[in-house]
Amino acid sequence: MKKILLTFLCITTLFIQSCDDKPSLTAPEIINKSIKAHGGDLLDQSTMEFTFRGNAYRATRDNGAFEYTRTRVKDSLTTVDKLNNDESNRTINGTLQQVPDSLMTRYASSVNSVVYFAQLPYSLDGKAVYKELIGTKSIKNKNYYKVKVTFDPNGGGEDHDDEFVYWINQESFLVDYLAYSYCEEDCGYRFRESVNRRTISNVTIQDYNNYKETVQDPDLSNMDDNYITGDLKLLSEIKLENVNITENTSRLVNN
Repeated sequence: MKKILLTFLCITTLFIQSCDDKPSLTAPEIINKSIKAHGGDLLDQSTMEFTFRGNAYRATRDNGAFEYTRTRVKDSLTTVDKLNNDESNRTINGTLQQVPDSLMTRYASSVNSVVYFAQLPYSLDGKAVYKELIGTKSIKNKNYYKVKVTFDPNGGGEDHDDEFVYWINQESFLVDYLAYSYCEEDCGYRFRESVNRRTISNVTIQDYNNYKETVQDPDLSNMDDNYITGDLKLLSEIKLENVNITENTSRLVNN
């Protein structure tokens, strides 16, 4: 009788634990779920067009091939910066410009950065992306996975030294907050809060309130505490306008 009772208690305990505890997920699994929740898998074969700070952007992808452009119109001049898998260049009124490599690298990096943030968390499943689950957090009565992202110098891009932390909603798997460190002409930290979330062609698009640090060298992974206590300064608003996403039906040709 004691053996039967002990077996029953063990089974009951296991059942209660299985009901109460959420299945544990690895960082790559959380990121993959987030990409899917945002509709990021649809971007593999798509063209996304949008306006950001008065400039027109176009990001075309075709299963690994890509082409990004930024078009600026000022007075009678139309300047187009373009980058793809093979090259980057600038044209003004359709005429190819001779731009020093160092300057063209800056132009291309700027275009790439805008597209990167506009399509997050797309691309975070890349081979050169390292993901680490560093904890959980409750913000405004919602529970989040905290995932740290770093990059391999080999294949991680020009800004491979940058670090990111993503706060991914444990229920929806949407990215509600992110923070990152950077070093360009200067170094700093940013914390972004997603706002104006909407769905366009089954892809989740969101804008951000962009905050900066108010203390020197904050702990990137704990900037959620700075946000909760109001110890961040609103720096700018990241708004994507005139967003349009279409599925590509023909192969991308780089010119």
